[in-house]
Amino acid sequence: MSDQIFYTPPQAAKEIWGKYGHSERHKINRYLRHEVFKPIEEKSGYKILKDGNRWLIPGGLIKAIKEQAG
Repeated sequence: MSDQIFYTPPQAAKEIWGKYGHSERHKINRYLRHEVFKPIEEKSGYKILKDGNRWLIPGGLIKAIKEQAG
């Protein structure tokens, strides 16, 4: 994983699941809309930012998600 500060949803999906296709696009957008990552945000201290219709996912949160997944 590169040391980016923030990831866009396509970049985050590639880091988490290894690819970004049709199903990953829907999955990452659904996870963001329904705040599936909220418990991990609270544990790690990294917050997902939303600016209008754009999401920015912190690199530290991506790392925490990958660690939790095993």
